[in-house]
Amino acid sequence: MIEILLVASAFVLMGGIAMLYGDNRSKAKAADAASLAAYQRQLDATAAWMDDHRDRGELPKMICDAVPTGFDQDEEVLCVLPGIDLMESRAVRHSIRRGSSAYGGPTIRVARGLSFRLGGSDSIGQTVSESSDELRQIDNGTLVLTTKRLAFLGSLRTNNSSLDDLIGVKDLGNGIQVHRERKQKAETYLLMSPPIVDGLVVTGAMIQLAIDMAKQLAQGALEGVPPRPLVWKKSPFFENSSNPLHCGSLYEYEMIAGGALRAVGRLPHH
Repeated sequence: MIEILLVASAFVLMGGIAMLYGDNRSKAKAADAASLAAYQRQLDATAAWMDDHRDRGELPKMICDAVPTGFDQDEEVLCVLPGIDLMESRAVRHSIRRGSSAYGGPTIRVARGLSFRLGGSDSIGQTVSESSDELRQIDNGTLVLTTKRLAFLGSLRTNNSSLDDLIGVKDLGNGIQVHRERKQKAETYLLMSPPIVDGLVVTGAMIQLAIDMAKQLAQGALEGVPPRPLVWKKSPFFENSSNPLHCGSLYEYEMIAGGALRAVGRLPHH
């Protein structure tokens, strides 16, 4: 009788553990699905933000910190992004031992799993030094984009490039990689604490778009848009009350342009 009770108790306990495990797995799957859906909404909203700027030919603005001084009077600051890590490729050497060891004495077993080898050992082989390139942090600072240049202002390093010198900009997701004329190694700028712009988390694609459009303006292929005063404080691209506008193009939206777009149903009324 006692054995039957013990077996029954064991089955009940196992059933409870299985139910608890299944419940936890269901909750984990639901949380993963919610995170994936939120991430997809962010991607869709970012794509809409980029398409909107392209369609209207408006330079993206992402001024998320104090505007540095020292730029030309006819130069408009478009982006001020703090908390940027400057990364550059550096050659790193690693020492690798190649070969084998030869032992001269016998092995004496003391106990199970414990033995000693008598005599010396000789290493046969050599130590080889190999070099490989790795991304290393050089500095942390602020990335500034204007209608004339791309600049990095750090505590140890200052980079300053005219837009004409930029021959390639690659989106890295959480930053960009920049190739400049007369510079062999690319510079990588990573967003360590991405700011919020127009209700969206800043990405490398948004920075790349701002640089591309600024270059088009410098080359006369894009008409400039005059500065616009504040009209609203909620992004139409990302409907989430926890993501208000902190800075960006829409933060300085022009009254007349906003009214015209609302009249054709592209923007929400206040």
